[in-house]
Amino acid sequence: MHFTEFMPELPEVETIVRELKKSAKNKTIMSLDCHLESACVVASGINAGNLKILDIERRGKFIVMILEKNLRLTVHLRMTGRLMWHVEKGREKYVRAVINFTDGTALYFSDVRKFGRVWLCRKKDFEKVTGVCRLGIEPFFSSFDDFEKTFFCDRLGRRKRGFLKNNLLRQDLIAGIGNIYADEICFRSGLHPSSRVEMIPKNQFKKIYQNVMACLEEGILHCGVSVSDFVGTKGDLGKHQNYLKIYGRAGDECYECGSEIKKIRVAGRGTHVCEKCQVQK
Repeated sequence: MHFTEFMPELPEVETIVRELKKSAKNKTIMSLDCHLESACVVASGINAGNLKILDIERRGKFIVMILEKNLRLTVHLRMTGRLMWHVEKGREKYVRAVINFTDGTALYFSDVRKFGRVWLCRKKDFEKVTGVCRLGIEPFFSSFDDFEKTFFCDRLGRRKRGFLKNNLLRQDLIAGIGNIYADEICFRSGLHPSSRVEMIPKNQFKKIYQNVMACLEEGILHCGVSVSDFVGTKGDLGKHQNYLKIYGRAGDECYECGSEIKKIRVAGRGTHVCEKCQVQK
């Protein structure tokens, strides 16, 4: 398989959130130390000390820690961010922020590329400050009807337009899907990624929805894809790269038909496709 750097997607972020629910929930933050000013956004008048973590949630690709006093500590890993319980050897200089707890433990946010962000703000402001307000529906909290109305139709019931893959990647439609899982969803649906949404028969909508759910659920089951920077909070690698059907397999044989998998560009992104199994609409 041939992989390039990628941004952690919904399954990778959900893996982090589930781990933090077990290890960080109910801990009390002693301090938030910012080592890189641009990586931390702290609202004025807020002190990070003596704040208990009541819960941890995921919104799209955002990790959201629900704190006492109606505060939110939000993290976005972006391309190369890691949130771990220890300082990694060789990455010490890339630590951008540290969440220190009263029990002597600490969560280290490291980021080679400096794109990741940590926000500490009030509940009433956090969606606007972080950009969460611009996100579309959450796959696991939405029905097929929600998916159909959001993904395929506008408010007046008219068909949305554009490439299938481009729409899958649009965070304002469906939150959490990125390049890897978009390719997998298109392959399982038997549709070419550059198929026009407005040309897809309505009777195929449910199949796409089911494959969105299946691909994301399997990614979570295998603790995400670890091919460049993603690891869990204890440094464990995800295993889902071993189960991908098409992404990263350019030049290899398709598991279904034996044809060579091609790598093309769709919506400005490197895209993997089997031109025999995936129909152009």
